[in-house]
Amino acid sequence: MRRHHHHRSLKGKLLAILMGVMLIGWLIWLGCQYVQVTRQQSGHWDQTLREVGQQILMSMPSDVDSIGGRSRLALPPEVPTGPLNKFDKIRFQVWSLQRRESIISSAGAPKTPMQPSFQPGLASTDAANERWRVYAVTDATGRVQVQVGMSRSQLRSELAFWIKMSLLTAVLLLFGLALAIWAAIHWSLRPVNRLRDQMARREAMDLAPLSTIGIPREIQPLLDSFNALLARLGEAMQGERQFLADAAHELRTPLAALLTQTQVALRAGSESDARQALGQLEHGIERTSRLAQQLLDSARIDASQRRHEHAPVELAEVVTMVVREFEIMAARRQQTIVLNTAVAPVCGDLDDLGVLVRNLIDNAIRYSGEGGRVVVACGRDADDTGVELTVTDNGPGVPREERGQIFDRFFRGSNGNGERGSGIGLSLVWRIAQAYGAGITLDDGLDGRGLSVRVRFPDR
Repeated sequence: MRRHHHHRSLKGKLLAILMGVMLIGWLIWLGCQYVQVTRQQSGHWDQTLREVGQQILMSMPSDVDSIGGRSRLALPPEVPTGPLNKFDKIRFQVWSLQRRESIISSAGAPKTPMQPSFQPGLASTDAANERWRVYAVTDATGRVQVQVGMSRSQLRSELAFWIKMSLLTAVLLLFGLALAIWAAIHWSLRPVNRLRDQMARREAMDLAPLSTIGIPREIQPLLDSFNALLARLGEAMQGERQFLADAAHELRTPLAALLTQTQVALRAGSESDARQALGQLEHGIERTSRLAQQLLDSARIDASQRRHEHAPVELAEVVTMVVREFEIMAARRQQTIVLNTAVAPVCGDLDDLGVLVRNLIDNAIRYSGEGGRVVVACGRDADDTGVELTVTDNGPGVPREERGQIFDRFFRGSNGNGERGSGIGLSLVWRIAQAYGAGITLDDGLDGRGLSVRVRFPDR
């Protein structure tokens, strides 16, 4: 069953993080404000009660205690009687201290004293089954006391109103900030969206670098890495196209020669002519088979290098096995192969190492000529820091000016000794050595002639 992975939006993730941080900060601020405002509100209302009480007392006539409980005045009908301002929450009473009788009281004030003890100053009391915050002030003669109070329910209502308004304001601000942040993130990611659309419109084989114009600095390294990858892919694909074109050309020539030799053999007038044509046909088939094998090895090396599956391999065993494969070919050419091996462990792919050894020995045997000598040796190097493989022959060798090119694909040297190779074998050796971090050294071969190829694998 195919699993679908849901990837979170970068914009959504950034918005969630920013809004989460802001929400946490706002909650902390709200808690601090609640404590601070609660204290401020208590102090504010205490000061308000004090000021109102003193103003009421100073507004009373000196004979107010003789007025008694008379009927109070009323507003005209056209004047609204609803709450006009914050002072509507305040209730006051004017008491005659000698008679303990209410002289004047505001609408909604309790019938009983808000400060039953008639002690001047601020106090929290109970009156009319309700909790009050009261300020009491007595005149200089001690005859009249003004009590100004506000119920605790009114205070709580005032605080609740403030919290509600703060919450509403904060929610609106957070919503507005969320929209602004979302718009800012969307605007900031427009170059990325353009880049995405540009990639979506591309042809499958279009490996041109992506434009970096307007790309944010934080995304620039990612885009540079991607462009570098495209460049490497372009080089690899160009190399493969060239390789396929060259391989097709290389295969076309021997196949045409095979067809020609076959036709010659079929039309031969004598047995000797037929045998000569068949000999040429055999040589062409051998060369074509070798070329096809090298092409397959090249494709397999590419696949093995992408897998990076390496394991301990005893190079001496690989060398011995490959030399045994070439003994018949060397005997047919009256050549001598000398094998000198010691313990030589290498971490790598068995098939890759086999291709490397096979191509080195094949190259030495083919270009050594009739009666040539080939020496194959492997073991630890002199410094005991790696493993060395050396293949030396006494053939015509390679001119020094051409030695820098013999590992190029399809390069053929001038000293062919009658052999016409494909130019692929040594290029495979070079690619495998590079993949394993091995170094290749070229020198003169046996008896001051020929070629010696030394491959050194460092310890890993």
